[in-house]
Order: sequence, then C-alpha cells, then structure tokens
Amino acid sequence: MYTREETRIFLATRVARPASAGVIVETKSGEALVLKAHYKSYWSFPGGWIEHGQTPRVAAVRELLEETGLDFADSDVDMSFVVSRSSELMQTFQFIFKAKHSIDKNIAIKLQASEIAEYKFVSKDDVLQNQDDFGGAVVAWAQSKDDCGALGYYEQRLD
Repeated sequence: MYTREETRIFLATRVARPASAGVIVETKSGEALVLKAHYKSYWSFPGGWIEHGQTPRVAAVRELLEETGLDFADSDVDMSFVVSRSSELMQTFQFIFKAKHSIDKNIAIKLQASEIAEYKFVSKDDVLQNQDDFGGAVVAWAQSKDDCGALGYYEQRLD
C-alpha cells in the first residue's frame, strides 16, 4: 500500500487534464440547441469548465442554467459521450450529457450576455453540411445514427 505522500509524488508525474461538460438539448423535432460564445469561432452545446469538487453532470447542468436560463435537475440529463480534445496549449476531456426531455423551440432562452452572443436550433443535416462551423461534440452528435446522442468516444484536434 502506498502512503499518502508516495501517492502525491506519483500523481505529480501524471498528466493533469482539465475537463468541461456540456448538454445536448433537443426539440421535439430533433434539432439541438447550440450557442455561439463571444470568444469562439464555432457553435457548441451549452457547457463549460468543471469547477473544483464538481461532478461533470453537476457542471453541465450548472452551465446550462448560466448560459441559457434553462433550469434542469441533475437527474434530467444522462451521460452521452466523451470528447478527448487536444491542442498545442493543452489536453482536455469534455463530458457531453443529453437531456432526457425535449424542449419547445419557442421556449424563452436567456443568454448569458457576458459570454454568449447568440443561439439557434440546428438539425443533424445542418451540422453535417457545415461541419467547420461547429465544435467536435456537435459534429459527433450529428454523425450519430442512434438515440443515445453520439458515438460514445470522440477525439478532436483543436488548432
């Protein structure tokens, strides 16, 4: 058995990966809610960084509320897939959840003005025809053929 100090030393040699979480929220017709952040060149699902001590699910629901005003309980979303993202700057994991219930396209969305510029609802075909306009998680969702939301695991290179 390792001591606490031996474990701390060992873990210091491992790669630390920050993580984020997002939520796929679909309309009854199967379109997904996507957001355009002021600081991104592409559309993505509502989501953001996981804060210290938070689970990915809690972070996803928190970010959904902050960015859109949509108030879901933790139990309202299920795990869908994970994206392993890498760039010259860092490597991260992105946990993507899917809302268990669809929303009405006319629902009131209250954007977090300091961070989010606009929102829209997109079909899988919209995404597949314009893949460069969307983040990897949105493309993975669009490529999926099943009801679970995506492939289970996806890799994205951020350049």
